Amino acid sequence: MQPADAQILIDGERWDGSEGDSRLSVELADGPHRIEIRRDGYRSYTANVRIRRGQTETLNVSLTQ
Repeated sequence: MQPADAQILIDGERWDGSEGDSRLSVELADGPHRIEIRRDGYRSYTANVRIRRGQTETLNVSLTQ
């Protein structure tokens, strides 16, 4: 994810990755989830994903200014 210090919200809850790491791995319950990634000075990214048991969903996000 770029920029690495962007704010990540999943279903309205903030998630923080490891400091200096641009990847975040999260285990979510089955069902629909709303992903928001934002940072001041950049356009926000929003996605709705549906997770199914055993499924891995990968999002590669680069916010634009």
